Amino acid sequence: MLGDAAHRMPPYAGEGVNMAMQDAFELADCLTDPAYPDTDTAIAAFEKQMCNRAAEITQITLAYTAMLHSDDPINKLIALFNGLEENQE
Repeated sequence: MLGDAAHRMPPYAGEGVNMAMQDAFELADCLTDPAYPDTDTAIAAFEKQMCNRAAEITQITLAYTAMLHSDDPINKLIALFNGLEENQE
């Protein structure tokens, strides 16, 4: 399983398609890596990478979900975007 089928998470961070593309890249990388002696070993390595990455992204998505369902989501979103803008300068 790849992408949305493998990752149950709310859509609020828009990470579903990003994770699907990263899954495909990492799976292809593992399947073609000569360090893995067989397909089962390559898939196991991919699944470990995927689970670690998904756990981190899931926490971010859950934080966005909580923010969007809070008492003042508009101002919290504005503050978030302002903070992102400041970090890029």
